[in-house]
Amino acid sequence: MMFPMMGHMGQPGLPPKPSLNIQECLLVGTANTEQARQLHARLEGLSDRPPEQDDCFKTFYTMKTTSNNVKLSLVRKERPAEKGKIGAVELLLMEYLGTIDTQVHDKLAVRTVVRSYVSSNSNPIKFLTDLGFKHDYESVIKGKRYRNKKIEISIRKIYKVPRQGEFNSAIDISSQSLVEMTMPVQSVADPSIADMLALAETLRPIIKLEKYDITRMKEK
Repeated sequence: MMFPMMGHMGQPGLPPKPSLNIQECLLVGTANTEQARQLHARLEGLSDRPPEQDDCFKTFYTMKTTSNNVKLSLVRKERPAEKGKIGAVELLLMEYLGTIDTQVHDKLAVRTVVRSYVSSNSNPIKFLTDLGFKHDYESVIKGKRYRNKKIEISIRKIYKVPRQGEFNSAIDISSQSLVEMTMPVQSVADPSIADMLALAETLRPIIKLEKYDITRMKEK
């Protein structure tokens, strides 16, 4: 999948880095308010760098194919105005999360991820429309992201946008926070997977992170 003006938003004043096209391992879980509070406190101690605020607006686009639906999102970060800009041009994150494969490993799922920053003046919405994508829905995401070596743990609340563009009217759809633990890998034989599973086990007194199960996630 080719994206226009590929790049990764770095520090202000630095040129964009190349886009990311990776395979990543995935464990998921949900946390109530108290579990989320405990998890934030625990991860503060386990992370090897300060947590990152993970607030954003997401607009999802879907393209139907003969075999499945391809879905990707355009993400606008909530951050100071001087960040995420090239001059007066805003950078948007274009993100594709591939089909989650639960068959290749007995303890975790694997998915392909493509992330790339695109400038707003390259008209990414027209680009997607020309490819055959159609606007699907929008969400507001609020949370934090923690890192331990290559492992990333996000704790996020997801809010539904009732009508297109009405981000200020977003509705809280669940009392639960979505928790995801991810790590880029070359293959499922990567020895660092053991580190990821060990970290998940360390968090088990607070939350049980498991292989993605679409049926169970829909129930939650």
